[in-house]
Amino acid sequence: MISELFKQTAHGGYRRTSHLLNRGFNLIVALILLVVTAPLFALLYLVILLSDGRPVFYSGVRLGMNKRRFVMYKFRTLVRDAESVVGTEVLTERHKLTTAYGKFLRDTRLDELPQLYNVLRGDMDLVGPRPERPNVYERICSHIHNYDLRFGVNPGMIGFSQLFTPHGTPKRLRVIVDNKLVRRKQILFWDMYAVVFTGVVVAKTTVVRMARLVGRALRSRILRQYNEKRELERVPGRCTRVSYATAAAPERFEEVGVVIDINAEAFLFHAATPLASPFPKRFKLRVELSGWLTERKRRHAICEGELYRGTPVAEGGINYVIRYRPVSPLNYYMIHQYFLRESVA
Repeated sequence: MISELFKQTAHGGYRRTSHLLNRGFNLIVALILLVVTAPLFALLYLVILLSDGRPVFYSGVRLGMNKRRFVMYKFRTLVRDAESVVGTEVLTERHKLTTAYGKFLRDTRLDELPQLYNVLRGDMDLVGPRPERPNVYERICSHIHNYDLRFGVNPGMIGFSQLFTPHGTPKRLRVIVDNKLVRRKQILFWDMYAVVFTGVVVAKTTVVRMARLVGRALRSRILRQYNEKRELERVPGRCTRVSYATAAAPERFEEVGVVIDINAEAFLFHAATPLASPFPKRFKLRVELSGWLTERKRRHAICEGELYRGTPVAEGGINYVIRYRPVSPLNYYMIHQYFLRESVA
């Protein structure tokens, strides 16, 4: 039934009426957004030009509806020739290829603004599954179950999984999010809701991150309070507990401390007593989440790690710095989604 719904036709998996309504809606909204964001567009152009030089824009071949190839545009957030370094890998922090303002642009999704041109051309919609690089599709994605469902609709300037999962989330996990939402592309009201929701979330994220940048600038220039220069941003632990497994019982985890802060390569935690010797290699991080309308939930991530430093604390106990690696793609996702809190929504 799914294959029939998304059969490859001239208008992809859309019903003819849905296709026409969808095209009209995206065309009108893209024109409005181009006018409204023109000052921001010009500002970002100047910031990138002055901070990192030309080219200001990145262009790359992508697969669209029915796997038709087109050229997609973005503001450049990576160093020159970064794509030749990354190849078909998923871009992560370890590549260290981001420009001075690249992380800010990527985190807020403002780097996607030039794709309004792609929307006007009909290559993309405002919201939909993100377009894929042909070489990445051939090497990785073509073997993923039901991945090709995305080619029944136009790719999106803002992707479903891009909103709800962090950068670098494994493709096999992202496709689950995309496929759950791609079927709703037949309903115009869903697209309207998705565009409004995306606009609110991106605006909120942009304001929060801009406030942080301005705050840091004020502290350093006016108050002379200089921040430590770090390549990776540290995130407060916020109710995160650490457990470890011994070599004798690798599947049993014993709680040993509380995380103070964490980044994508290491975490700092406080233990009341020294850890066992030999030093444990496998850790479990547990975070408790709660919201106004949701009950308290626990999320776990298992990682392998090595001791980087242990420092006794005057008040008692020891602060340990652990370099870590998630043990699987699922645990990688859990770390970046729930512990580093990198997704937009």
